[in-house]
Amino acid sequence: MEGLLMQKLAVGKILQGLRKAKGITQEQLSEILGVSCAAISKWENEQMYPDISFFPILARYFNVSIDCLFGFSNELTEKEYNDFKEECTELFAQKQYFNGMEKIKALCYLFPTNDRLKLDLIIAVIPYIALAQEVEIREKVVYQMIALCQNCASENVQAQKHFVLGHLFMLIGQYKHFPFSFSNSEVKNFAAVDMTNSLLLRTDEHVINKIETAIISLGVQLLHELRNKISYLQKENDLQGALAVTKNQITLAELLELDHSVYFMLYMNVSHLYCLLKDKENAEQAVEKFVKLLRKKSIDDSVLLQVYKTGFSAKPFDLIRDTLIFAQLITMLNKEVTT
Repeated sequence: MEGLLMQKLAVGKILQGLRKAKGITQEQLSEILGVSCAAISKWENEQMYPDISFFPILARYFNVSIDCLFGFSNELTEKEYNDFKEECTELFAQKQYFNGMEKIKALCYLFPTNDRLKLDLIIAVIPYIALAQEVEIREKVVYQMIALCQNCASENVQAQKHFVLGHLFMLIGQYKHFPFSFSNSEVKNFAAVDMTNSLLLRTDEHVINKIETAIISLGVQLLHELRNKISYLQKENDLQGALAVTKNQITLAELLELDHSVYFMLYMNVSHLYCLLKDKENAEQAVEKFVKLLRKKSIDDSVLLQVYKTGFSAKPFDLIRDTLIFAQLITMLNKEVTT
């Protein structure tokens, strides 16, 4: 009977989520519990389940209830859901970014299998962290958000997950090269341009290169801020306004001659908005621009490619899913070879 009960519960997944959230290895947990590392691995893979006597020990160690370990507390009432979001957004609104992020991580820690909660909390605070004046603070917090997003494995959130990831990567200027993991990688700072150095630049023999770099940096930063405005307008259900700003993003990217990878994301976003507006003709035209660009320029990053595959699988694209141009798009994306 106990085995049948365990099989209905995501004990292994919950245990794995709690362990990763606490930042310990399977080996470290095995030493704490006095069991083999292989046993921990089998628990997490649900090949076997912990003896019932371990649950009080695990609950105390991870500072959660036994109900949480069994998954009984994973679902929230609407009031609890809204209260949690309000608490997090209030901290971010007060510019307590790290405290707000710790709150989000703590909630994800308590509800490790609730991927919808993770994404909704991140979406709720993105507009606030985007306005953080300290670039270093913004990047540190955004990378933590990315790590949480990447751990969302539920099938029903994958499309939303990749839209959020695309937004977060663009927010920190990583629109071209998406790293697979941030645990052991050093990320180049996307520093704001110090305008007080403008006089010194005039005497530098490489002045034109520095000026162009500054312009591109400021332009990409403006794209990020415009994306925040788009998110706000969509939240307010002003789809026409969001569409107008997205078109301005494309105009800006063309003016600055930004890398082609930026246009892929923008064309997808434009088509998505047209689909939401039920404008089939213009939605198809945006996809056609995506396809034309893809014929000339390949997508050389597997994570970015996955963003587009899952992005175009979103339900609003059902409006044009049976069209010839959309079929061509999907075929081309499936044939893309990345490194």
